[in-house]
Amino acid sequence: MLPMMAGILMVACVFALGADLPKELDQLPALRMDEAALVQAMRAFDVRESARADAELKEAQEKAAAGDTETAEAKRQSAIERFKAIRQGYEYVLRQHPSSARAQNYYGELLYDRFGETAGAVRAWELSASLDPKFSAPFNNLAIHHCHTGNYAQGLYCYDRAISLDPYMADYRYNLAQMYLVNFPDVQKIRKWDKPKVYREAMKLSKRAKELAPDDFDIVQDYAVNFFAGEDFGVKINWKDAAKAWQDTRALARSDEERFYSWLNEARTWIRAEDRPRAAACLEEALRLRPDSAVAKKLQADLGPSPEKPGRIRAKEPAKMRE
Repeated sequence: MLPMMAGILMVACVFALGADLPKELDQLPALRMDEAALVQAMRAFDVRESARADAELKEAQEKAAAGDTETAEAKRQSAIERFKAIRQGYEYVLRQHPSSARAQNYYGELLYDRFGETAGAVRAWELSASLDPKFSAPFNNLAIHHCHTGNYAQGLYCYDRAISLDPYMADYRYNLAQMYLVNFPDVQKIRKWDKPKVYREAMKLSKRAKELAPDDFDIVQDYAVNFFAGEDFGVKINWKDAAKAWQDTRALARSDEERFYSWLNEARTWIRAEDRPRAAACLEEALRLRPDSAVAKKLQADLGPSPEKPGRIRAKEPAKMRE
């Protein structure tokens, strides 16, 4: 009996000291008695290594497309090893602090997004929510999962809960706006709204998300894109507001490609607003960035000759477009 007990204690010590951890995480055991510090350190490692793994996966795709399958596979395997190390780290953290709501939530995200282990992820999120009912993140994650699997009523409940717990989190409103626009028939039934109201509520969410995260390109662009959806919901759109949304998007553009699409889509808003001079000016700017764009050329041809001189419009419009 005694030798067996000694063996069990030795194994327990090995796990506590992190002998099973990859070398990159050898700093974790020193933090094991401080839950907040341990979870924070692990989360930082997760964010850093996930970004590196994503970069490797992108490079692997590029190498594979170029025919360099050997390098592509090496990059892919390196990314996989990074995700495995992150998993080992979270499992170590949870052995030390199984009641950590944040660690359970992050572990669930890893299982869901990187390993495709849906059941395990949902268990982790549900446990996280039960451990800290005021922690909003697991409710958002459960909302996404339930909506992806068609359980829209539960998904809406979880979105509502997440937003009520953290009304200043832009991502939650962004996610719910998308859910409204994509799954509007189910939203109509559950919320008991007509189709135009679904759109109006989605735009309220999208606008508020933009206000909460004015420097987030994806959220700002999403608000601009959502104006176009109004036509499918039977709602009259203020196309001047839509144009301004695309101007705001362009101010955050990170590449010429993003700037091109902001000019192109702003042109579309002015076309719908029946403002040909502004539409023509936007199309000219789009074609400066991508002279071979068939879409921009077609819109320009459909627009016909501008009633005013393009040079005059370009001289006075930039100040308005960059407000």
